[in-house]
Amino acid sequence: MRLILVLSFLVSYYLPVSACYNEKHVNKNGKSTIRSEPMALFYNEPDKEEATKYLAKYELSKITTYDTDTQSDIAVNLGYLGRYAEALEILVRLQKANPDHYTIAANLGTTYELLGKNELALQFIKKGLQLNPDSHDGSEWVHVKILEAKLKMATQPDWIYKNRVLGTGVTFDSKESEALNNKAWNVEYQLQERIPFTPFPDALLANIFDELGDLYATQQSVELAYVAYDFALRNDSADHFGVKAKMEALKPILKKNKIPIPSWKQHYYNRKLSKLQAEITEDMVKLVTNPAHSKDSIEGIIGLINRFTGRDPEQVARERRNRLIWGGSILLAGLAGIFIYTRRKKSKAGNSSK
Repeated sequence: MRLILVLSFLVSYYLPVSACYNEKHVNKNGKSTIRSEPMALFYNEPDKEEATKYLAKYELSKITTYDTDTQSDIAVNLGYLGRYAEALEILVRLQKANPDHYTIAANLGTTYELLGKNELALQFIKKGLQLNPDSHDGSEWVHVKILEAKLKMATQPDWIYKNRVLGTGVTFDSKESEALNNKAWNVEYQLQERIPFTPFPDALLANIFDELGDLYATQQSVELAYVAYDFALRNDSADHFGVKAKMEALKPILKKNKIPIPSWKQHYYNRKLSKLQAEITEDMVKLVTNPAHSKDSIEGIIGLINRFTGRDPEQVARERRNRLIWGGSILLAGLAGIFIYTRRKKSKAGNSSK
């Protein structure tokens, strides 16, 4: 049992822990609110493993033999792997043949953005929005705003610190509004898609999280607002947007409602670590249900951790042997010292008795 507790500690120490949010929340104005879903989990990268598996089902040399939607999906998965030029070639060809196809227009716009071609990206994201205004739960207006901000930042680098990217009109003192509440959901949806492609720190993300924090605080939840501000600070340590003051203002409300201080880390997952967590959990279940195979389960867990950290198994074995040798040497030296000390003590006692 002690071994299981130790392993549980190691798993929780090295892996992000999912925060379990109840549906009931309270906003900055003291009003109780209900969220139908917990706050989104943001991953540090696309699911490259699943993308690789998907692409393995098709022969890229024969891509034109597949239907339009499949070709578009192939392009998307190439994008997940960072193969943007290949994805672009497919989508440009598809868009010429299908100028009013929403998915192709949207995917082409996203691919142009990932290649840094924001003017073309904006052109096709706007076209996609015209073709299907309800796509992505009606949140694509956020994508348009982000691209417009990127274009402004290209000529005015400090624009991001003087303006709000989304322009929702919300402030830290806004009243409840159905329109603002809906915008909070839209922003969260778009961030969930954007963050896997955006390394931290990023000033644009900080700007958006600051605004999302105001939306959360005034419309939904002081707890989620604190998380959003914490994300903003993670992406802007200089605190250009003044989120530290807002976080301090929320602490008494959190304390009053007996809500522990949350952290951005509770919602930011390393995709590899998350998969590792699932595999380790499976091995720990085996360890509990079948103690007879505890050695295999423990070695499996250690192997998974070493695989994630990229450590060479042979190097790990050498280090283990070296530790045993050093440990054994120290132990032997200690025992030898005790033996010599004891012999001398006995010798002195014998001499004094004569």
